[in-house]
Amino acid sequence: MSRVLKLLSPVMLLGLTLTGCTGNLLESKVEAPQVYVLRNTAAGTASTAWPVQLSIAISAVAPGLDSNRIAVLRNNNQLDYFYGARWGGTAPQVVQSFLVALLQSQQGYRNVVADPARVDADYIMDVELRQFQAEYTGKSDSPVVQVELAATVFEVKSRKTVATLHASASAPAKENRLSAVIAAFQLATQTASMDLSEQLGARFSKTLLK
Repeated sequence: MSRVLKLLSPVMLLGLTLTGCTGNLLESKVEAPQVYVLRNTAAGTASTAWPVQLSIAISAVAPGLDSNRIAVLRNNNQLDYFYGARWGGTAPQVVQSFLVALLQSQQGYRNVVADPARVDADYIMDVELRQFQAEYTGKSDSPVVQVELAATVFEVKSRKTVATLHASASAPAKENRLSAVIAAFQLATQTASMDLSEQLGARFSKTLLK
């Protein structure tokens, strides 16, 4: 046995020594981040049910927002992220899922799906996520959440643009706590999404009733 050990290099001996304690090395004491989602709570039904299938895509995202981290803007242009908190997906995925759920709940279309999906959509709403962050402006200790969406709606068959939409909303957090900030994200996202939905319905009224 001693002869075998003499033939082993110091690196190999170190590897053998660490083998028995890798379990401790891999056990992190850092707390897992809190994971948050946004849920549509809007009630009501669209006045008209269009016999079309609508697909929702997020094609463009402002720099710094294509992440599952929760963005915060400080001193007007310093982008940062809340420590120990994450979205359940990237910010574009969170907004896309929210829009799909809201439009489905309004029952204004035969079906609403997230793009890409294995369905033949009649129309695609291509959304740009311009703002999705909390901002500390200095006017208050609590941040204000800003959500801004811009969308182009086009008919798949003809590739013709039928609508160009824009919606934005802001919601102040009631206190400087993460739970209050998430509640503000919920409110601002719902307000902007409802605005986008109403604009889309108005445009379809003009387009599909011709």
